Amino acid sequence: MADRKPKVDGEGSQRTQRKALGSKQEFYTKVLGLEKHTFNCGHPKYAAKFTTSLKAIANYVQKEYENAEPVARAMRGLTDVQILIDEEPTLLEGVPANDPRNDIIIFKWKENWKIAKRQEQFLESNAAKVYALVWEQCSEAMKTAVKGLPGHEIVAENVDLIELLKEIKGVACNHKANIQGTYALVQSTKTLWTHIQLPHVSNDQYMENFMALVGV
Repeated sequence: MADRKPKVDGEGSQRTQRKALGSKQEFYTKVLGLEKHTFNCGHPKYAAKFTTSLKAIANYVQKEYENAEPVARAMRGLTDVQILIDEEPTLLEGVPANDPRNDIIIFKWKENWKIAKRQEQFLESNAAKVYALVWEQCSEAMKTAVKGLPGHEIVAENVDLIELLKEIKGVACNHKANIQGTYALVQSTKTLWTHIQLPHVSNDQYMENFMALVGV
């Protein structure tokens, strides 16, 4: 009779625990086109996923909301929303004001001014909608973590979309305001160098994820 390997107490339960951890369900939403583009935390992979989800949500906002291009651009770069328009058209020097070339410049300026005004109106009337969309793309774990951040109450009160995204990024990338800087650097470096390319991930996708971690 073949020798049986002695059973080690707790070995089966440990395997069960590892299996349970590995089979954790991903968080999905019911927003058509954004079901898988969510924000989560608790695993290094969510740092890279933050970038891909952010890009998808910004594209969604630009596509689904009219005059939302400045907001989508700000989301991609995590920068303040900027709607730029000259107060007056810049006419050509040394030519009469009624020169046909100046007429073209004035016409283009008026069209751009109209677009900028519509973009401002969108920002004023739909900021809360975009903020709510981003919030609903967060898992319960992410929402809990973000709510616990110092200063989040002000972010929520002001419906500050970009600051919310920065908070989400910090949590997804395991940035904690109360941990020592050296330890945070070590943790980020560890996450970067242990990020491997899985068989189903294309080279382009892996590079995008890798660069996302580099920017963390």
